[in-house]
Amino acid sequence: MSSITTCPLVLPLVQHPVIHQTLYPHQALMLDAWENYKKFLLVAKTGTGKTIAAILPVLKNRQRAICVYPTNELIRDQIRSVARIAEREGLKVSIQAPDTLPEEYASADVILVHIDAHALEAWCKKRKWREKWRALRELLETDKPKIVMTNPDILFLIFALRYHAEPLATLPGYHALIVDEFHLYSGVELAHALFMLHLGRSLGAFDKIVLLSATPAPEVGKYLEQVLDNPLRIDTSVISTYPIVGERQAVHRVKVTPYLAGQDAVETAVTLAKNLQDQIRRRRQDNPAPDYVPAVIVVNSVVNAIRLEDRLFEEGFQREEMAIIRGLSAREVRNTSGKLLAIGTSAIEVGIDFQCDYLIFEAGEASSFMQRFGRVGRHSPGMAYVLCPQNVLLGIRALSQEKGPEVNRGDLEERVYAWYPSLDTRAWFVTTFMGLISAFTLGENLIKRVREDFKASPEQVANIELQMEHFYAGYTEKLRCSEKLLQRVLRYLRKARQGNFSYKWLAVYRDLNTFRTSLPSEWVVDFAELERRGGNWDKAKYTTDITTLLRRAEGLRFNEKIPHPDGEIGMLTVKGYGRYKKVWVMPTFKDDNCGIPYCTKDFPDLLFIQERHKTSVSHVMTLRDHIFVIVPKTILPNLDWRLPVFECGPHLIGFDGIALMLYELYNQ
Repeated sequence: MSSITTCPLVLPLVQHPVIHQTLYPHQALMLDAWENYKKFLLVAKTGTGKTIAAILPVLKNRQRAICVYPTNELIRDQIRSVARIAEREGLKVSIQAPDTLPEEYASADVILVHIDAHALEAWCKKRKWREKWRALRELLETDKPKIVMTNPDILFLIFALRYHAEPLATLPGYHALIVDEFHLYSGVELAHALFMLHLGRSLGAFDKIVLLSATPAPEVGKYLEQVLDNPLRIDTSVISTYPIVGERQAVHRVKVTPYLAGQDAVETAVTLAKNLQDQIRRRRQDNPAPDYVPAVIVVNSVVNAIRLEDRLFEEGFQREEMAIIRGLSAREVRNTSGKLLAIGTSAIEVGIDFQCDYLIFEAGEASSFMQRFGRVGRHSPGMAYVLCPQNVLLGIRALSQEKGPEVNRGDLEERVYAWYPSLDTRAWFVTTFMGLISAFTLGENLIKRVREDFKASPEQVANIELQMEHFYAGYTEKLRCSEKLLQRVLRYLRKARQGNFSYKWLAVYRDLNTFRTSLPSEWVVDFAELERRGGNWDKAKYTTDITTLLRRAEGLRFNEKIPHPDGEIGMLTVKGYGRYKKVWVMPTFKDDNCGIPYCTKDFPDLLFIQERHKTSVSHVMTLRDHIFVIVPKTILPNLDWRLPVFECGPHLIGFDGIALMLYELYNQ
């Protein structure tokens, strides 16, 4: 089996006069440019210190920042990383938790805060509060230098006043907004992310905006330049004015060995893990560090990750030795401390700073390959085993023959993008009618809250509507949308505010819209997980999207006897997940129905059929209104796995954010 080794990435080090530690030139430039620039785009590969570059100016200037990360696992990882950075600069750090002592909080130089849905629940339980906004208000208090780490979902809900007005009112007290892994957002999420950047600045929050990205697509970069008015772009090629005092391996040497994925990537991964088992156990004994995991395995599908865990258990690995970082699992099983293996899917590839020696992974497209490959070699030389198709295996052999046994990462990355398909970012959606509608529902939600929850006068409501429309106009101007498109969007929004029945779907979408609104999701109790986790019910509950449930779930039912986490009626239950199932939606529609947004509650006979049987999803989708769009099947070539749709007679049907994307694809 031919292999190839990537050369280490070595960067020069400079000594900045106001920093105790040595820095890479791009980190020093960010620190120096902080006072003179408002907006930054930092483009740097995995392992080259993006976090330090963004956080050091905040720490040195004793400022407050909100840092947004795409996954909660990455937030937990970054909390530890930022704490180490601050302590190296001689700062006393307090990580704010429900049991943090007042004297510890008062004596700290900087406060670090982790905010996600689970953290808010923990704070409410500790303080005996019923409303999450009270926890948010305390956590966002601007009394000290503070770095808040959260996900885009929480920030979206704060802007939309879904919690309360008080959390939103704290945002102008934060000097900087730092958004990591920005290249991961596409389509609807990209539309939301860009508008949140604009809205935050429009509301007087965030004097500085910093976007961090490893591989920004050119079409996304164009919109970033427009929305941020030409930010200062910094990358690892910059030359510092400070003298070079040394160098450091930012990324270490990694040996890459390709294996043909064949029909069953799981069995190939199991064989590799078994062959490495003695080395993995020995490495674990030699390195007891809590953030060290000897081996990481990443597969493409959640179902394969589940089967991989079960197969490794059959082959002698204990479940307690494996960290499970994937969908269809509770957060309690994701802890990597002391584990032999981390097993996961795309959730594992987003910037988590694993210290690992062995990486076994498959990838279905180019950027995912590079993200996953970046998990190894961050702290020491490593071994990567890529489960790949025939053309990639032959390509690696050819690259080795052409370049020799060692290549730089740039050469490998260039070939990877030639070997694998690259997914469309669908950045074009941002400037479409539905792209603007989806983004502006954030402002429409704010208007609704002011009108209904705060009992505002008609004059106050009119004023907030006028202000929001001013923000909308500024946003579309930055994106260089036509005045005609803006006026069409504004007319639509105004009629929806007036309660016009023809625009009812927009009110439904406004109320359900979140940052990740692409698919309806539901709480599930998984009895297979219950068995895997030793009967622990908390580890058997999670949320998942209806597409996964319908296409892969076994024994899908609705059980009213199992309490919902919020104390509502029961929830869906499954016996586990297996083969793909044929799924379709009834009733059928006419061609005249294509490209028109509808509401599910207006179609009470809407049925979700799995393998010729009506499913409980039909029931749960009526508990809360959703929107859907019908399109002809001829649109299929424009879709991929990120836009899951269902057959509906001679048509296709998509829900919520997917529905908006289908609308635009159909009208194009």
